[in-house]
Amino acid sequence: MKKVALILLAGVLLFSSAALAQYDGMPAGARVFPLGEPGLFENAEVGVQGGTIYVTNIEDPKGWNDAVAHETSTTTFTNRMHDSLVGYNQISSAIVPELAESYEVSDDSLTITFHLRQGIKWSDGEPITADDIAFTYNDLILNDDIDNDSSDGLILPDGTFPVLEVIDDYTVAFHMSVIFRPVLNSFSFNIMPEHALSQYVAKLNPDLEPGYFNTNAWNIDTPLEELVGCGPYIPVAYQPNVSVTCERNPYYYAYDNTGTQLPYYDKYVNIIVTNEDVSLLKFRNGEADVLGIRPEDIPVLLPDAASKDYTVLITEEPNYGTRFFTINQDIGLADGSDAEKRELYRNLQFRTALAHAVDEQTMIDNVLNGMGAELWCGISLGSPFYPGRANYGGTVDEAAAVIYEYDLALAASILDEIGVVDQDGDGWRDMPSGEALEIELNTNDNTIRTNYCLIYQDDLRAIGINANFQVVDFNTLVTQLLGGTGDVIMIGLTGSDEPNGGSNTYKSGGALHMYRLSDSEGDLAEYQARIDELYGLGTGTFDNEEAFGYYQEAHVLSAQNLDLSYIAITTLNYAYYNYVGNANLVSTTSSPAGNNGYLTELCFDKRLKN
Repeated sequence: MKKVALILLAGVLLFSSAALAQYDGMPAGARVFPLGEPGLFENAEVGVQGGTIYVTNIEDPKGWNDAVAHETSTTTFTNRMHDSLVGYNQISSAIVPELAESYEVSDDSLTITFHLRQGIKWSDGEPITADDIAFTYNDLILNDDIDNDSSDGLILPDGTFPVLEVIDDYTVAFHMSVIFRPVLNSFSFNIMPEHALSQYVAKLNPDLEPGYFNTNAWNIDTPLEELVGCGPYIPVAYQPNVSVTCERNPYYYAYDNTGTQLPYYDKYVNIIVTNEDVSLLKFRNGEADVLGIRPEDIPVLLPDAASKDYTVLITEEPNYGTRFFTINQDIGLADGSDAEKRELYRNLQFRTALAHAVDEQTMIDNVLNGMGAELWCGISLGSPFYPGRANYGGTVDEAAAVIYEYDLALAASILDEIGVVDQDGDGWRDMPSGEALEIELNTNDNTIRTNYCLIYQDDLRAIGINANFQVVDFNTLVTQLLGGTGDVIMIGLTGSDEPNGGSNTYKSGGALHMYRLSDSEGDLAEYQARIDELYGLGTGTFDNEEAFGYYQEAHVLSAQNLDLSYIAITTLNYAYYNYVGNANLVSTTSSPAGNNGYLTELCFDKRLKN
């Protein structure tokens, strides 16, 4: 998503030439990773530069513009193109400085000051300064004309936003009107280059039409030599449906403790595949070096692990993130169609009936081979705020869980009560008016999701609902969700320790408030207004125990009203060829092949050490 878009035919290779310039010695503000030293990176090995790492990705990117990306098919690349003021430690998930070398919080907790790393540059050699921070924050994130997700997580409890002050070229301060507990987490948005993108912002260029940035800045047809980043890798070649090749950013500011500039690999190639079965095949054939694996892949991979010299990493740790079915309560609203179906989908009893048809245990047993964990809410199991804990950071006891037991008889009786019965004798339930009720169930081509949907489809049909399942590509699925189209969709969200990261989903008006996008336009249900309030209260205290109580109440309310119907999450399972150095550092929040972009810069080809 960038610059003046050129219309290219599918299959044409977009490319850019690799930049040859680099720092003349380590810059003053370089970030140094203490590999092999006592602490978080003591199990990391110092590597060498060179070589290419291959991974796989389902679906092509929709563009290259991180500011307007809503889908992991895009952010898997943009998160490697860009860094933030602060980010997350790849091993511990603790907040650490990235583009900011240091920061301090004022005594009253209302101002946070960031000191930027000096002497570091964008991939085209331009200096990174406070102007880039101001541009990203004021002109992109807080710009109502820009379709971004980051602003939702920056709203203060009183409804205002932090105010940015540029103190000098390398110092910025954010002033807040009230205490904001997740302040540091909220400043983990990726920083974008002012000099390369400001020309696409209508706010700064009155001659541009509103929304110009969203569709014209670094879109999928942009010549890749126009892309500029500050992260470890920059895309240099893209062949639709085949691959994306990224090369080392010559001005990346991170080094190991021997003075070697990161990332170690010269190139990072993401092979575009149609589904996870193809990903598995690519790994088994040695075409991919690392792979996040499904439980069903483990018995396939283990027999050849020794002979092919790869490691199958199996853990009992649940992955971060969520999976769920969502019923589109706005179906037909945009074009004035499906009024009765929309009324039915907004009926809590109907959603309750469908929730009782979700056979989560069978999904865990048959799809995940028992290697999964049940979810009931939208906060990751690994988070200390997960409301299935007795208290902040406590053990998981599910005392507060809102569980909808699998019970087809109960589901059928609820449907009977609300008049969703078979009126014409064709074996399928109809809507109260007598009009046929047909539900389309969609997900993308992901075997776990597909199998979940097939199980769900069978159970919906068992209670007389004419449910038809269809696989669509991931980007189409995202378009359905954000456009208020589609019936019932199975998808997932990423997750982290901080619940406020989900504010864009659970607060009305949030960019990913997918189940009822119209909440941003009209009167709110009482429970939704309370959820909005609770999210504000959760960010307005530094007492984690108090905040835990607010988020617990919010997610109990959400579960009771079945905004989303949650299903099982897999445990962390991973495979990598043993010549990939530091691939053993994978965690539930980061991996060399993961969408978050972490750890790839620390991996290296051990064969080059010889």
